[in-house]
Amino acid sequence: MKLQGDEKVIHELRPESKVLGIWIFTKCLLTAIVGAFLIFWCFSFIGSMLYVAIKSKPTLPIATGGIVAIIVAPSLFLLLLIYNIYLRRTYVYYVTNQRCVFHGGILRRVERSVPYHKITDVEMSQNIIERILGISSLKIFTPGTSSMMTSPFGGQRAEIAFVGLKNNEIPATTINEIIRKFRATGE
Repeated sequence: MKLQGDEKVIHELRPESKVLGIWIFTKCLLTAIVGAFLIFWCFSFIGSMLYVAIKSKPTLPIATGGIVAIIVAPSLFLLLLIYNIYLRRTYVYYVTNQRCVFHGGILRRVERSVPYHKITDVEMSQNIIERILGISSLKIFTPGTSSMMTSPFGGQRAEIAFVGLKNNEIPATTINEIIRKFRATGE
């Protein structure tokens, strides 16, 4: 991250390794199951169509699809787990005196920053799994994101989300204090 002018980093945060517990279920396991199902379906459907076309028994493609799916699912899960372990290590969250910044990514590097004058809301949240793991999230909203973008499960999607934090109260307090100061003085 390149600092601008007289910008100073106040907090540099990284997600805790416990966030992998959530990602295993939401990203790795679900994708592996869907991938295995699609592989099984493709082998079964396409293979059965071919066997019907040549007037043979359609049981071989179904068995082959099942065997391939059993091999693909754990392989895909392991590949996604390794990817998410390295992905978590690339995530860095910065709170500076001028803006909040998210930086991370492996295949696609992303650096997203929001200056304080654009922030409308700061939300600290913990779902049930995060409570069990002792981590939390800090979400930063802007006027465009709070009204236009919604997540697939309802609610609003944040402009920047600091996920997997051990303690989100310190950066949230810092951000809110800077926002209050900015609104009071305009600086």
